[in-house]
Amino acid sequence: MVSTDRFFKVLISVLYFIIVIISAINMWSISQKLEEPDIFYKHIFSLGLSIFSFVSGLIISNFRLRGLLFIFSVVLFIVSFILSIHTKVAGLEVFGARRWITIFGITFQPTEILKVASTISSAYFIALRREKFALIFILAVLNVLPAFFIAAQPDVGSASVFFVIFVLLLLISKVPLRFIFLFFVLLFLMLPVVWKYGFKDYHRKRIQAFLNPESEYLSHGYQTLQAKIAISGGGLMGMGFAKGEHSKGKWLPNLHSDLAFVSVAEDFGFIGVIISLIFVFGFIFSLFFKAVFSDYRLSRIICTLTGGVISFHVLINLLMITGLFPVVGIPFTIISFAGTHNISVSFLVGICAGISRVRPKGIEQSEF
Repeated sequence: MVSTDRFFKVLISVLYFIIVIISAINMWSISQKLEEPDIFYKHIFSLGLSIFSFVSGLIISNFRLRGLLFIFSVVLFIVSFILSIHTKVAGLEVFGARRWITIFGITFQPTEILKVASTISSAYFIALRREKFALIFILAVLNVLPAFFIAAQPDVGSASVFFVIFVLLLLISKVPLRFIFLFFVLLFLMLPVVWKYGFKDYHRKRIQAFLNPESEYLSHGYQTLQAKIAISGGGLMGMGFAKGEHSKGKWLPNLHSDLAFVSVAEDFGFIGVIISLIFVFGFIFSLFFKAVFSDYRLSRIICTLTGGVISFHVLINLLMITGLFPVVGIPFTIISFAGTHNISVSFLVGICAGISRVRPKGIEQSEF
């Protein structure tokens, strides 16, 4: 049992650091092409904080500190939820959305911290095996309620992540399928209201650009169009490190953030993309495999949720840059220049790597 725990700890850790290295190399290339070295330095700093966060999660996943982790996650949820509400009023507005807040000179996204707090708190409540209706109510408070506040910022991308977490939680907790079906019916019925009052004009334009690219290719469809041109320009082997002509021409807005993986395709081509994705999906599957082979309920839940959150970010980002999904501002985990997101997810990954897959001695079946 111990050797299996060590195997997963090493596997998850090694794959995590490989992706961090890929991210650093890619951001170096982007900074060279855009002639903005500060992008690379800032990204390296945030990756350093992400590694620190990963190690912190690894340490706190120790059994003796696990009770502290639950208390910490609940307090963090309350604080980050209050900050998320404050962001709507006094946050920094970028591209029409208020997602960032500055405290003591540090700018960050409270919603990303809220994801971590919600994930850990929800995992603990499910592990405690509360009565089903009470559990659904608690999970809704921890995930659906924040989603509506975040959507009002408006940050549709982050709000959608909370809905994904909520559905995963319902499946994990073995809630009757009729409740899950009812949840989707309610979401469907709310779409007209969300379209009219929840979306801003640029949200609607992005969806229209996705449905009819030719009509908006010079405005809201421009970003996706340029991404596809850059990806196709990479060909099989790519143009070489920091030699992507389309990126150098600065045709790609926000290349370092949501479109960061486009640079991998342009520089290293189809071969580079496949190799990178092998590591990325190997990393994701290692989290799911640990969940599958875990006898310890809390370990199984946290690994499943973390794998689900990362999968959603990676898949939606890939669909966005290839024009198969509307642009909703979801970063590619670790690869993108997304400091708060990367730091927050790294903490969850550290917990997944360190937590035992078997129930620790002294913990009864009814406890976690």
